[in-house]
Amino acid sequence: KIIMRLSAEELAQVYGSTLGARPSADTPATSSPEPLGPLILEAAFWQLEREAPVLRRNAGFLKAPADGGSDDTLALAARWEALCGAADEVPLPGGCTDAAALRIFERDAERTFMTDEHRASMIGALKQFWPENRDYHQGLGYVYSFLRLTQPTDVALRLVLRLNRSERHLRGYWYAAPPAYVRDAMVYSRLVGEHFPEVAQLLAQAGVAAEAYVSKWFVGLCLHVLPFRALFAFYAQLLEEGAPFLFKFALSLVRHTSSALLACKPTDASSIFAILRLDPALYPDDHAVHDAILETASDWQVSDVQIAQLRAEEEAKLDLKMARVREAERKLAEQDGSDDEIEFSDDEEDEDPEERLRRLAANN
Repeated sequence: KIIMRLSAEELAQVYGSTLGARPSADTPATSSPEPLGPLILEAAFWQLEREAPVLRRNAGFLKAPADGGSDDTLALAARWEALCGAADEVPLPGGCTDAAALRIFERDAERTFMTDEHRASMIGALKQFWPENRDYHQGLGYVYSFLRLTQPTDVALRLVLRLNRSERHLRGYWYAAPPAYVRDAMVYSRLVGEHFPEVAQLLAQAGVAAEAYVSKWFVGLCLHVLPFRALFAFYAQLLEEGAPFLFKFALSLVRHTSSALLACKPTDASSIFAILRLDPALYPDDHAVHDAILETASDWQVSDVQIAQLRAEEEAKLDLKMARVREAERKLAEQDGSDDEIEFSDDEEDEDPEERLRRLAANN
């Protein structure tokens, strides 16, 4: 494991200020750093990051310049900004000085890259993004780090801004406890019930809630799920089509794994999860299922109009559930004497926010 240690001044050049530090009033203003090019064009990146987690499913698809490079893939990826209309996206002013968020950024960067230089660059982008939501989901870090492989820093940031702002893409997904994602997981679950009733019955009997695994596809955009040869096709279709493609992809995945799923017993939830997540132990990088899922996703007729209608219906159900949850919490607070003495966020600080949303929605 190779670790590069940079000075505070070098880190500041990469992402604007030292990690977690607030510039003093005497600190002169500095201009934004010049955009850095795609990571895979850097010979040093391949020397230092070849074993980085972000490249776990590369399987030789992206190549170092010394090994012939990846010109065709870079040419295709250069179209992504135009596909989703991201060219005019500009980050909101400000940054992030939230200590808890900065610690999470640092941990996620450590889980993504091997060297301090690339970790610092990722942290800097997450800090620039922070004013958008003033919240964070690990999926954002996944998506940005993947984009950086083939995109300059400024384009990668514009792409995640577009995904976050566009109702046709991932708007509302990148929050610690994202109701928009829970709603769309409910939409997906409903579609599975309509098209694959036997699979839906198995999942219900096994207690496998859609919210527990769909985030791998919808929020993290399949990093660590698909090998890179399929992942690049996934991104191109998502950026062009928007959210309808996510549902097409999900239905195609269920279609191609339904036989394996139906061979599971309802008591074998771990095997069911492994299949739905396309665990590499079951579906290695060279398995044909990944290409088949992408190639047949377009067979599904899922339109913007249909998704809008289903979202409205499922959001109404979710709102009703959450209203019951809030009422139950209010009554509990009254029984315990005083709202002022109860801090539910502290009481449940060890529980994952997404897991809490799933639990509360399921129990009400």
